[in-house]
Amino acid sequence: MAAPDDAPAAPTPPTGPSPRALIGVVSAGIFVTGFGWPGIIGYLPINLMLKNQLHLTASDVTWFWSFATIAWYFKPFIGFACDAYPLYGTRHRGYLLAGSALAGLFWLMLAVVPRRYLPLMAVMTALNLSMAVVSTVVGGLQVEVSQRQGATGRLASLRTGLEGVMSLLGGPIGGWLAVVAFAWTAISGSAVLLAFVPVVAWLYREPRGAAVDRQVWTSVRTHLRTIFRSRAMWGATGLLFLVYLAPGFGTPMLYYQQDILKFDPRLMGYLQFLNGAGGILGAAAYGYICRRLPLKTTLVAGIAIGAAVTLLYLRYDSAAHAVMIDTASGFVTSLAALPIYDLAARATPRGVEGFGFGLMISIRNIAVYVISNPLGAYLYDHQHMTLRQLVWLNAGSSAAVLLFVPLLPAALLAAREESRAG
Repeated sequence: MAAPDDAPAAPTPPTGPSPRALIGVVSAGIFVTGFGWPGIIGYLPINLMLKNQLHLTASDVTWFWSFATIAWYFKPFIGFACDAYPLYGTRHRGYLLAGSALAGLFWLMLAVVPRRYLPLMAVMTALNLSMAVVSTVVGGLQVEVSQRQGATGRLASLRTGLEGVMSLLGGPIGGWLAVVAFAWTAISGSAVLLAFVPVVAWLYREPRGAAVDRQVWTSVRTHLRTIFRSRAMWGATGLLFLVYLAPGFGTPMLYYQQDILKFDPRLMGYLQFLNGAGGILGAAAYGYICRRLPLKTTLVAGIAIGAAVTLLYLRYDSAAHAVMIDTASGFVTSLAALPIYDLAARATPRGVEGFGFGLMISIRNIAVYVISNPLGAYLYDHQHMTLRQLVWLNAGSSAAVLLFVPLLPAALLAAREESRAG
């Protein structure tokens, strides 16, 4: 399970910190809100606890995550709230510090909360809300810096590369945590989030004195008007939604790995490691490709090759095949996803970067966690579709998105990244 993608809302970076300091905060923020997200470091321990201790079906598990991650669907509006109401006299620094500290606390609460559905859901929802606040500010800074430097593709590659590192570390660590006491999972997640506090305190020096600004809410109407008039943005949003709408088989795969293939949790963690390694290589490759090929070429090729590689999961029937398939999937999935995020960043109208990009990614999160994952798990549990059938359905649905690429504005797809650099 991948972390919900960053959905920035509208923060404007302060003039104080240097670009290097901002990139340091952005990089660290991406990492801690990704690696420290329960769906990365806690993917195996939490899901196997829900499956084996609470005896939830695959559908139940996906709906647990759908509700627990509800804050990620409204991140643009979280961003406006942060802008309107300063915390500790600052618009961003206070939210980064308080959000990280609260997230660390809620992680620790998971160690002591009763092992029942509703208590776990309540704490997990609070944890996700805290992390969504932090991720909102970090994501807005990323969009601002990437557009200012003409480096949307390269910073998107940085994000995906960091996500690959998360999987690289999260796989083996999660596999080990899945076979020890669950308290170690809670302590580990808390340590990751709390580590962001000194980074922000050191690199993000924002002057105090910010006042409540209720005019922020007035600007929402202006932002929405700008966004609704942007054909490029809604074209990119529609494509993003359709790409991630395909019925997912991530949760059924976990059940298939343990119940059918009898994989040990540590092997499952190792497979996450290989998937992350492939993702890092894919991100590095796209950082090179995006400066030499127009976006249309990388977008079409990414969708087509991604759908084709999904079919490799038809041979997912042994540990040896799993090693090869998960590695190849990580590489190609990275190459397929990056042009889509590059498109989203380029299509965001000037002046509403955070809110526009955040709105697009929030719609992506809804497609994944409210529709795609629950639908795939429902077909697996209640319609008794096999994993092979889900693979065919996912690949076919993904490939069908190619029919919508010609509807995007040609100018948006024509330029290489280096031709945009200032």
